Amino acid sequence: MVRLFGFAARMRRSSAVGVPPTDEHGLPAAPPPPFGTRVGPRAARLTREVRLGATPRPASRPERTSRPERTSRPERTSQRAPASQPAPASQPRPGAGATTPGRWAARPRPRRARRALSVWRPGRRLVGLGLVGALLVPAVAIARAGDPGTQPRAPALIAPSLSELNRVITRAERYLDGLYKPLGVVGAVQSEYYGLPIRVFFPRYQRWVLAGQTRSARCAPANCPALTRITRVESGYATETHELTFASPAVADALRLRVRIDWNASPGHYRITVTATELRDRSLDSADVWLGDTRFGSFSPRAGGGPYPTFSRTFLSTDPTPLRSFRFTVRHATQQAWLYAQAKGDQPRADALAQFMVNAGFQPGLDLRVTLFGQGAQYPSDLSYRHELLIDAYLDCRLKPPATPLAYPYRSRACLLDARPYLWLARQDTFLPALEAIHSLHREGSPARPYPDSAGVMPGSTTTAIATADRLEAAFDGLGFGVPRCSPLGCDRGRASGLRTFAFGALETLLGYRYGEVGRRTYADTVARLAVTTQVEDDAIVRLADDKVAFRPPLRGGFYTYWNRQLRFERPDGVVQAAVDRLGMPLEYLGLVASDSETSFDAYAFLVLYRCVKYGAGCAPLWSSYSVPPGTGD
Repeated sequence: MVRLFGFAARMRRSSAVGVPPTDEHGLPAAPPPPFGTRVGPRAARLTREVRLGATPRPASRPERTSRPERTSRPERTSQRAPASQPAPASQPRPGAGATTPGRWAARPRPRRARRALSVWRPGRRLVGLGLVGALLVPAVAIARAGDPGTQPRAPALIAPSLSELNRVITRAERYLDGLYKPLGVVGAVQSEYYGLPIRVFFPRYQRWVLAGQTRSARCAPANCPALTRITRVESGYATETHELTFASPAVADALRLRVRIDWNASPGHYRITVTATELRDRSLDSADVWLGDTRFGSFSPRAGGGPYPTFSRTFLSTDPTPLRSFRFTVRHATQQAWLYAQAKGDQPRADALAQFMVNAGFQPGLDLRVTLFGQGAQYPSDLSYRHELLIDAYLDCRLKPPATPLAYPYRSRACLLDARPYLWLARQDTFLPALEAIHSLHREGSPARPYPDSAGVMPGSTTTAIATADRLEAAFDGLGFGVPRCSPLGCDRGRASGLRTFAFGALETLLGYRYGEVGRRTYADTVARLAVTTQVEDDAIVRLADDKVAFRPPLRGGFYTYWNRQLRFERPDGVVQAAVDRLGMPLEYLGLVASDSETSFDAYAFLVLYRCVKYGAGCAPLWSSYSVPPGTGD
């Protein structure tokens, strides 16, 4: 396509009236580079030297020889191509005027006649370039991400010791256990994160309204849960204040509350204070305010317009369960909670989670993350991309789990337009290819055995776990401190994604410590160290970007969802992220959500696997066969 545009440009130039333009030395003016050619200082210098008659420097490095296929990789060392030889000083052309070497020679302005013969209008040119860019950008991004030699290798970090891993895993278990939410006779779910689960009960209407809950599309507006709004007023090191508005069936902003959280109210305790600022639905007898399953008090209309009462409750900092979010997902959290309970041998908890999922139409274990827990070998290799009638890893996009007075399902942005845009974008990302490679290892038992490449550019293409790991290593090296989130327009160069980094770590752990790819062990050790560093420790200090810190006791044991080069939490932002956020449900909580169930489950599964295959500890019950290399017996 680039050659086609170059040919059209040459045809237009050949049809121009008059003599071709020349520079002040009498040489033909250098044509502009073809579309898609990188024009940087080196290209400018070569063009300048050719025009002034100097001997140009070598234009490219020696071609890289192809690497033979192998089953095990030795320790790799960083190598650089030899530097180019210095070019001789530029000499002016004999008979030409004096020109300072290293400067651009002046060029005459283009003639009007040539501009008049242009066959493209500016608008058509922009549209054409846009179409070409839309086709070329994904190909360039895939080509650069797939070449392991495009980036220098990221610095290696020291592997954590067994005692460090034990402490980190134990801390993560406390975080995840606190988000488990029993729902009585209907079973149990896993909450998304720790937040501010304020709910209001209107006795007159016999209606619960939960923060962040939206109207249902399956019922009339008069009988649906009301909309809520939340606004952040203040957020500091150990305090935060929010305003919440709840609608009754009669009035859109029936009750307005102000909620303040003091995370360090006293040693080992945090305090939550709730007061009403306005009660506009005068038909209400009262409005009862709860935090999760803890009642705060009741607000009634004030006849004389006096102030409303203030209610406070104090909780232990070591007990974050009152702060479990209302929203839950089956794919992101509840399925992983079931796999987690199975891995720990907690059968009562696994049964309660399975009961809720089965009653809602889900199959426990049919999840794209089943491979992180060493399960799912009976499913096809492209399970992560399956959204079909019989095998559907995105069943939550079709089914709607029931809501209760203590929980409601979160509608994922991935379900937009039946998940088709998400699955197309995911083929350019780094997460699902890593899961697919791990799944192939569980199914095939060989890292060199090919399997269908769901992320491939050409239909019917295949890949191997080794080839996928090479591409992911290039992405890791390109960022230097983790694996980024990628799209057809490129990868995030400012932040590492927790769930993508931990999936990559699990793949490198299996290849390096189980299948003899020794060169992969450095990456596995580095990701394990990153997991240890990006976990919120027992001091409950969350390290934020711009050298800020925050004290949040509920986040102890959680892993950052994103982090920057300084390994501090930094949430994705910008215009694109804001547009993506608007596609989701209204926010339930506007405070600091540096970790969640999804990322922490991924980190936990990776660290348990890493501890098992590296140190031979903590393998039972699911990882018992992984404590020894394949083919050597149990």
